[in-house]
Amino acid sequence: MQTTRMTFVLAALLGLLSTVASSQAPTDAGKSGEAGKTSKPTPKGQLRPMTLEIAKQLVAAARKGSCSPPAGACTGAFAVADDAGVVIYLEAIDGVLAGAPDLAIRKAQTSAMWRRPTAEFQDAVNNKTNTSYADGTFQFMTTSPGGITIVKDGRVVGALGSGGTGSTAANKQIAESVLAEAAKVFGPQ
Repeated sequence: MQTTRMTFVLAALLGLLSTVASSQAPTDAGKSGEAGKTSKPTPKGQLRPMTLEIAKQLVAAARKGSCSPPAGACTGAFAVADDAGVVIYLEAIDGVLAGAPDLAIRKAQTSAMWRRPTAEFQDAVNNKTNTSYADGTFQFMTTSPGGITIVKDGRVVGALGSGGTGSTAANKQIAESVLAEAAKVFGPQ
């Protein structure tokens, strides 16, 4: 009898507590903060136009450029980074050199963060207009050609880097394929 009464009292107490707790839950209109202040909901993240789907489209174009004549080597690694240099997508063709994926990432990050193709850095070093690019002073920079910027409405929205593609001619053909695809998605490059 004592156990039955105790069970009944505990059940009643739990029911009362759950009723009180649910009546004090904050509403969607605002959350109760310190000292009764209502805080705004957390803002949504930054709008990023470079998506995984678009990155895959750009890499498919790069792969096509790598495998088509006259380049025709059908080799390489391709990385796409957003405008902050964050890698969105990486793909490597079977049999590519072991260091190619890392090089593709570095090229994509360099182009995105510095807002220009990596070939411009190599040209500056070769022309001796800025040799500091070559000495490792700047983090996340490579002077190796093969990093290209992707632009929307005059602003860099990301970059593609290719590594282990074989030649300057192959890099040029890949860049043309990628920029043509980027123009379909983002407008004139």
